[in-house]
Amino acid sequence: MYKEVYPGIFLIKERGSLGVIKPPENIYVIAGHDGLIYDAGYGNKKTVKYTVSQIRKIEELYKSQNKPFKINRILPSHAHPDHISGLKQLREMLGLKILTTQKTAEIIKDKESFKKFFEPNRDSMLSVSNLRRRVKDWLQAHLWRFFYYRIYGLNFIKDLDELIEENSEILINDEKWKIFHSPGHSPDHISLYNEDKGLLFSGDNVLRAITTWLGPPHCSIDDYVKSVETIQKLPNLKLILASHGSPIENPNERIAEILDHRKERQQQVMDLVNKNSKTGISPSGIVNILYPDGNIVMQSTARGWVCLTLQKLEKNRLVKRVVGKKKIMFYPLDA
Repeated sequence: MYKEVYPGIFLIKERGSLGVIKPPENIYVIAGHDGLIYDAGYGNKKTVKYTVSQIRKIEELYKSQNKPFKINRILPSHAHPDHISGLKQLREMLGLKILTTQKTAEIIKDKESFKKFFEPNRDSMLSVSNLRRRVKDWLQAHLWRFFYYRIYGLNFIKDLDELIEENSEILINDEKWKIFHSPGHSPDHISLYNEDKGLLFSGDNVLRAITTWLGPPHCSIDDYVKSVETIQKLPNLKLILASHGSPIENPNERIAEILDHRKERQQQVMDLVNKNSKTGISPSGIVNILYPDGNIVMQSTARGWVCLTLQKLEKNRLVKRVVGKKKIMFYPLDA
């Protein structure tokens, strides 16, 4: 059932399944005479049908109160499949215009573009090429494609209606909203902010109870931290509506927690490299220590941020890599 999380702004929560593989997704409806939907969610027929039914109920509510209701556009925060898969069906069923940036448009235009952009490679995941790894990569790639299409309902779309600038303003119900580029989690990620209301749609950058996914090939910890710091400096920030989880009513406190968490994670990785200065340590070794009881999905997800952190430490000349026949090992730079 939809929920009004701010006057005139409604949250529709699409159900998830399989834990972190398909998390519940938040769809936001900014209601009014010239409204907008932020994020498109999953593309499964049942899920889209549910989302449309909730939008119709919001429309009925507005009409019963003699308020104008017209949703004209839909804006995805970024091109990950849980945010764009429903675009095509929602446009068809509700008569919407799809707005995206040029970066998002290039990613979601067809299967090959999406595959090329988001599938990690061995170099980015800091793994050596051997038969076992090649078989594992092949199986993992095909498994994730299965989830994208079957579980997420992934759809691609070429005929977008309007391209927008990454840093610009948009009128929604005659009110100015700021669109700003907020990369890190995804290089095309954008956020939507209304300074008068103190209201931010943060996409996946700021979540209430969990940390966002960061992993190769196109995530960047440096960009992510800069984006969160940009959000921290927004004037009059009072409420954050994230794409997963519940509203964040203490934005400054939560943002500080996220920034501290990233510092702690980097220090954990650096400490493990220093502790194993004589023998070296692999990305898998770090993951196994940090997540000793983690399942395959958890450890595979964690490997992403561990690899990004090692690459960041290497760039900052704090660690060095040694490529062996079976593993890539990391040592302190002065070891």
